[in-house]
Amino acid sequence: MHEEHRLSDTESELLMKINEGVPDTVQRRYDELIAKRRKESLTPEEYSELLELTDQMELLDARRLASLAELARIRNKPLTLLMNELGIGPPEYA
Repeated sequence: MHEEHRLSDTESELLMKINEGVPDTVQRRYDELIAKRRKESLTPEEYSELLELTDQMELLDARRLASLAELARIRNKPLTLLMNELGIGPPEYA
Protein backbone atom coordinates (compact mmCIF):
# COMPACT_ATOMS: atom_id res chain seq x y z
CA MET A 1 0.00 0.00 0.00
CA HIS A 2 1.28 3.47 -0.92
CA GLU A 3 1.92 5.63 2.13
CA GLU A 4 0.97 9.26 1.66
CA HIS A 5 3.43 11.84 2.97
CA ARG A 6 1.56 14.30 5.13
CA LEU A 7 3.14 17.71 5.45
CA SER A 8 3.90 19.03 8.88
CA ASP A 9 2.79 22.55 9.73
CA THR A 10 6.41 23.65 9.38
CA GLU A 11 6.74 22.10 5.92
CA SER A 12 3.46 23.68 4.81
CA GLU A 13 4.59 27.09 6.05
CA LEU A 14 7.95 26.76 4.33
CA LEU A 15 6.30 25.73 1.05
CA MET A 16 4.01 28.75 1.24
CA LYS A 17 7.06 31.00 1.67
CA ILE A 18 8.90 29.25 -1.18
CA ASN A 19 5.94 29.64 -3.54
CA GLU A 20 5.28 33.25 -2.63
CA GLY A 21 6.12 35.29 -5.67
CA VAL A 22 6.88 38.90 -6.35
CA PRO A 23 3.64 40.89 -6.70
CA ASP A 24 2.73 41.35 -10.39
CA THR A 25 2.78 45.14 -10.17
CA VAL A 26 6.30 45.10 -8.71
CA GLN A 27 7.53 42.58 -11.29
CA ARG A 28 6.06 44.62 -14.17
CA ARG A 29 7.65 47.84 -12.93
CA TYR A 30 11.00 46.10 -12.41
CA ASP A 31 10.84 44.70 -15.96
CA GLU A 32 9.97 48.16 -17.34
CA LEU A 33 12.92 49.74 -15.57
CA ILE A 34 15.29 46.98 -16.74
CA ALA A 35 14.13 47.57 -20.33
CA LYS A 36 14.75 51.31 -19.96
CA ARG A 37 18.18 50.63 -18.47
CA ARG A 38 19.06 48.47 -21.46
CA LYS A 39 18.02 51.32 -23.75
CA GLU A 40 20.09 53.67 -21.56
CA SER A 41 17.05 55.89 -21.03
CA LEU A 42 16.63 55.74 -17.24
CA THR A 43 16.16 59.00 -15.39
CA PRO A 44 18.06 59.43 -12.10
CA GLU A 45 14.76 58.91 -10.23
CA GLU A 46 14.06 55.71 -12.14
CA TYR A 47 17.59 54.50 -11.46
CA SER A 48 17.01 55.00 -7.72
CA GLU A 49 13.69 53.17 -7.99
CA LEU A 50 15.38 50.31 -9.85
CA LEU A 51 18.02 50.00 -7.12
CA GLU A 52 15.30 49.88 -4.48
CA LEU A 53 13.30 47.26 -6.37
CA THR A 54 16.45 45.21 -6.95
CA ASP A 55 17.15 45.24 -3.21
CA GLN A 56 13.57 44.13 -2.50
CA MET A 57 13.76 41.30 -5.02
CA GLU A 58 17.13 40.13 -3.73
CA LEU A 59 15.73 40.06 -0.19
CA LEU A 60 12.76 37.99 -1.37
CA ASP A 61 15.15 35.59 -3.16
CA ALA A 62 17.28 35.28 -0.02
CA ARG A 63 14.21 34.53 2.13
CA ARG A 64 13.00 31.99 -0.41
CA LEU A 65 16.41 30.30 -0.46
CA ALA A 66 16.49 30.19 3.36
CA SER A 67 13.07 28.50 3.34
CA LEU A 68 14.26 26.04 0.68
CA ALA A 69 17.38 25.25 2.72
CA GLU A 70 15.31 24.70 5.87
CA LEU A 71 12.90 22.39 4.04
CA ALA A 72 15.84 20.45 2.58
CA ARG A 73 17.28 20.09 6.10
CA ILE A 74 13.94 18.87 7.49
CA ARG A 75 13.61 16.34 4.68
CA ASN A 76 17.28 15.42 4.93
CA LYS A 77 17.87 16.03 1.21
CA PRO A 78 20.44 18.02 -0.74
CA LEU A 79 19.11 21.45 -1.68
CA THR A 80 19.56 20.87 -5.41
CA LEU A 81 17.59 17.60 -5.23
CA LEU A 82 14.74 19.30 -3.39
CA MET A 83 14.73 22.16 -5.92
CA ASN A 84 14.55 19.63 -8.78
CA GLU A 85 11.68 17.79 -7.07
CA LEU A 86 9.80 21.05 -6.65
CA GLY A 87 10.57 22.17 -10.22
CA ILE A 88 12.51 25.20 -9.05
CA GLY A 89 15.43 26.50 -11.07
CA PRO A 90 18.01 29.11 -10.20
CA PRO A 91 16.83 32.73 -10.27
CA GLU A 92 17.18 34.67 -13.51
CA TYR A 93 19.07 37.93 -13.39
CA ALA A 94 18.60 40.80 -15.79
